[in-house]
Amino acid sequence: MTYCALPLPGASLAVPGPRPEPHPGTEPLDRARARLATRLVAAAGPGGLLRAPCDSRILESALALRLLTVTGVDPDAQERLMRRLKTAVDEGAPDPVQEAAARAALGEYVDGRGALARLLGGFDHFTAGRKRLMFQTLLAELGAHPFSELPSPETLFEARGQQRWLITEMAALKVLYAFGTGAPRLVTEEDWRALEPCALPGPPPYGNHLARILALLALRLRPRYAEAARARARELRGWLREDGGLPFITGMDVFATATGGLALAGAGAPAHTLRALASALVEHRNPDGGWGFDRGVGQSDVDDTSYCVEFLRATGAVLFGPEVAAGERYLLARQGADGGFPTFEHGTASEVAITAAAVNALAPEPAHRPAVEAAVRFVAARQEAAGSFERSWSLNESNALFRTVLAHDSFLAVAPGHPARAEVARARARAVSRLLDTQNADGGWGHVPSDPSDPISTAYSLIAVARTPTVPSARGATGRAVRHLLERQRPDGGFVSRPDQAGPRPLAYHVPLLTDVCVLLGLNHARACVAH
Repeated sequence: MTYCALPLPGASLAVPGPRPEPHPGTEPLDRARARLATRLVAAAGPGGLLRAPCDSRILESALALRLLTVTGVDPDAQERLMRRLKTAVDEGAPDPVQEAAARAALGEYVDGRGALARLLGGFDHFTAGRKRLMFQTLLAELGAHPFSELPSPETLFEARGQQRWLITEMAALKVLYAFGTGAPRLVTEEDWRALEPCALPGPPPYGNHLARILALLALRLRPRYAEAARARARELRGWLREDGGLPFITGMDVFATATGGLALAGAGAPAHTLRALASALVEHRNPDGGWGFDRGVGQSDVDDTSYCVEFLRATGAVLFGPEVAAGERYLLARQGADGGFPTFEHGTASEVAITAAAVNALAPEPAHRPAVEAAVRFVAARQEAAGSFERSWSLNESNALFRTVLAHDSFLAVAPGHPARAEVARARARAVSRLLDTQNADGGWGHVPSDPSDPISTAYSLIAVARTPTVPSARGATGRAVRHLLERQRPDGGFVSRPDQAGPRPLAYHVPLLTDVCVLLGLNHARACVAH
């Protein structure tokens, strides 16, 4: 039997503390949590995972229309995509690049370079250069502007060591650029091999529709792949959503099941319900010990693996000990020399939010204390003067803040008397102060300060402030946030929020079920706050 450490009391996303007893005045909060929990349980599919499909998005819909047009297949699907794009343009696109993509795909004149400048002008991120190259190239493919001559194009599209779908995307963009500038000699056999999996029938490799559409647009330019590209284009209609558009990814069933399972655990769901979700997750573990974001996604990542490990530990430390241990080994193998963790591959850039998630997964195991200490020091060193952190795969400032507060709590729980304890406590206090200072008058939070409140942003923030019940201002902020959320619960028990996930960063995409998951997590922590 493989030993597995138990969750840390008071420092788990699933169980904030002892199970709260009935308390005067908590009936509305308890009813809201029960209704949300019922919705999440009902979202389970035949295979046991929570079903978390992704909404369609303008960018993929525009590229899909381009693919169907240049391959000359499926006029009916073309018409559906055109209606989706026209509606999106009329209602207002979420960002300048997607508006330019839609208009270009519809044959309208657009200023592609201007759109790119408006989107990335304030985008301060280590991926900014690559994103500029990506969006510039795909807008050129759509006809928004001519292909530009680039210095050293042979190496600009290089993505060795990155996640698999990024390698696919960059190879596809290189092909499109090379043929678009009349220089097909730039394309190597290695580039074509990177694209070949996308020519096979079935779901898109890695669950990524964007990567596959770009790959098919590239593959249709080589005669030996042209018929396969046409065949996959004809199958595209099966992936369109009800609104006629194509989503960015197939869904986030694994991520939603892990985080939703943690939410249900914190809401007091029956043990058999939690074990069923955990058993379904185990079935989708990859050979490397990690998990991807959706069923069939063979590319593991630190974020999904961290949440899966945390949920399996909370559900059955004995029953799922081998899977937890394998997940821990996967995580430890990806820690960087700076103490942080990247999202995907060892040796790539560490990220604060991802590192915080890994800390929460690893901290309960005493053998991992050196790794946890190094990771927490990395997080503390990356905190900005205002108390905030870089945004990662979420457009939300409060996402990284709640994760780091949990990571700090995990460290403080396992390292009493540690020399870094005072530094970590100060970093935690600054993070909570940032949230207290930026709460909106209506009790909620937005993506960034001054944005209108939305349920996901408010839920993220609530997790952090509710974990600070000894600070009177935090208790007041918790009460206001709970009232804000309860006033916005729909008759069916669910919540509707603006998109929060980002990919390729900074483009938003939306998985609606995650709103309910996040709100239940936040309300669970608020309920635990009442018990103190």
